[in-house]
Amino acid sequence: MFLMNRFINRRRELRFLRERYESGKSELIIIYGRRRIGKTYLIRKFMEDVDRGVYVTIKRPGRESLRDFSEALKGPLGFYPRLEDYQDLYFLLNKLAKERFLLVIDEFQRLAERDQSFLMEMQAAWDQFLSGSRLMLVLMGSSVGAVERVGMSQSSPIYGRRTGVLKLKPFRFSCAKEFMRGYGDEDKVRAYSVFGGTPAYLDMIDPSLSLRENILSKILGEGAPLREEPLFFLSQETREPLRYMAILEALASGATTLGEVASKSGIRVTDLPRYLTILERDLDIVRREHPILEKRVRGKTLYRISDEFFRFWFRFVHPNWDLLEMGKEEKVLEIVMRDLDGHASFSFEEVAKEHFLRTQDVEKVGRWWRGDVEIDIVGLRSEPPLAVFAEVKWTSKPVGRDVLNSLISKSSLFNWKREKREEKYVIYSRSGFSFESDEAELVDLGRLVRELDCRD
Repeated sequence: MFLMNRFINRRRELRFLRERYESGKSELIIIYGRRRIGKTYLIRKFMEDVDRGVYVTIKRPGRESLRDFSEALKGPLGFYPRLEDYQDLYFLLNKLAKERFLLVIDEFQRLAERDQSFLMEMQAAWDQFLSGSRLMLVLMGSSVGAVERVGMSQSSPIYGRRTGVLKLKPFRFSCAKEFMRGYGDEDKVRAYSVFGGTPAYLDMIDPSLSLRENILSKILGEGAPLREEPLFFLSQETREPLRYMAILEALASGATTLGEVASKSGIRVTDLPRYLTILERDLDIVRREHPILEKRVRGKTLYRISDEFFRFWFRFVHPNWDLLEMGKEEKVLEIVMRDLDGHASFSFEEVAKEHFLRTQDVEKVGRWWRGDVEIDIVGLRSEPPLAVFAEVKWTSKPVGRDVLNSLISKSSLFNWKREKREEKYVIYSRSGFSFESDEAELVDLGRLVRELDCRD
């Protein structure tokens, strides 16, 4: 992602692509991730240093796509090639790849789903001659589930042929905050809770405007670029967008169990797992949670929206759509600003978890709950046994000693290696602390933001 002439967060992926290109050998790379996640930024930055390469976006269905390939390849060839079938395409690529040649095919999964011969003939060509060429073939896709199904599963014709895979994920807070320079630490967390980690959404933030003004101009206002974004996304990626919207609104309103989601969405509990699986595995919008170390315990599964922007949109925009349609954006904005800190408190837990993962010497991290008792973050190390318990507080007042006492008490209910383990306590606070302690590590918001640098 580009920001003020800087390439943000994708330098590791860029190094990977450059190393594979410089290998000089045949390479078949898959790059995928949700739409607007930064795949095109990454590949175009990579192609700045490529002497011979073309980028093809599949626009036409089936074999009509051969015209897309012909138009892209006429540049390096110097003439418009006539391609009758995919075999012609692969033979032509083999000729071009006598020297290093890059071909990037964007949204390849659309073609693969509509015409099975595209990948079947690619497999045959790869096995017969392309694997011995100097071709670097990059297949890109934005439909996560479809890419994994047609390009990476054991049933895929090209299974076992790929030489690398990059799955681009949303930015975590440490890199998202680079788009919010000029904001105070609290507003950085609030802005992250609104725009999330999708680079294209973050790039819309105008740091010269207040967060309130950005929410109005980028999300709520008439013609705002993100006002209908989830509607468009779900319409493009699913066959029953209204059902997915009902589920996401139920989750955004606080439903976490199958029964609660069924009650609020009006969808039968027996039908929900199918939709939730697609939201989780294919779309990367929802995640399921279990108490740490209890993944297989029946009845312990909770569901949450994992994407901050979608959680914001389904909490504030979709339920107030009628007001927006009547032109009452300011009214909706007042609702947002009134309840934004409650919304941001959940995001602050994710921010604290990112810091926890960086600073604690643990192997497993998760939440833990039993009945009404909940610990925000638990980190475990097996040898020597260590359990780190953390509480996260997004309150306007400094945290008192009672929070530490409560955390120590709750940790005694966590039975893992209780007699052998070393115990450590961490408290994260938006507003600092009213006490000092040698028993716990106290992390205020200022320290957290300083230490979460964007690591490429």
